[in-house]
This record gives sequence, C-alpha cells and structure tokens, in this order.
Amino acid sequence: MSDAPKTKPFILPNRQHVTKEPDPGNRWSAQFPDTIGYTSQGGGKVPADFGWNTNPKQWQEELTPQTLAERFEELRVLPPKKEAPALPAPAKP
Repeated sequence: MSDAPKTKPFILPNRQHVTKEPDPGNRWSAQFPDTIGYTSQGGGKVPADFGWNTNPKQWQEELTPQTLAERFEELRVLPPKKEAPALPAPAKP
C-alpha cells in the first residue's frame, strides 16, 4: 500500500451545466422534453378514508396444503380420454 495521502474525488460544482443533463428540479428544456422530475410527478396523497377491500397477506396465510390441492383440482383441465378400441367380433364356429 502506498503512503500517499488520500485525496477527495473530483466533483464538478455544476454537473448539469457540463453534462447538459436536466437539473434535479426538472425545469423543462427542449433538449430533454420527456424528463420526469419532481414537478412532473404526482402529489402522492392518499385519501384519509382509503381502505383496502382485501388483505392478500392474510389470504395467503390462510391457505393450507389441503386447500391448495382442492383449488388445483378445481382449476385443472385434463385432456379428454381416448375411447378404448372396439374388440373384434367373436369368430363363429
């Protein structure tokens, strides 16, 4: 290992100006017309009276091997069975 002092990595003070990327605040520019940033995203509000109709986790926990097997049998579709070939007529004496 070298005994050279550790230096800080080179960091541009204004990266957007050099790379021509849109800024983090997402001010629109003709160069990047389809950018999505803070201002283009929704507010993310959930109504206070919102409630889930079902609880998938609870539904999964209530499944047992027996109920899974029953559900599999209900959903399983088998191909139709082939009919047994007809036997030849008995020979007359």
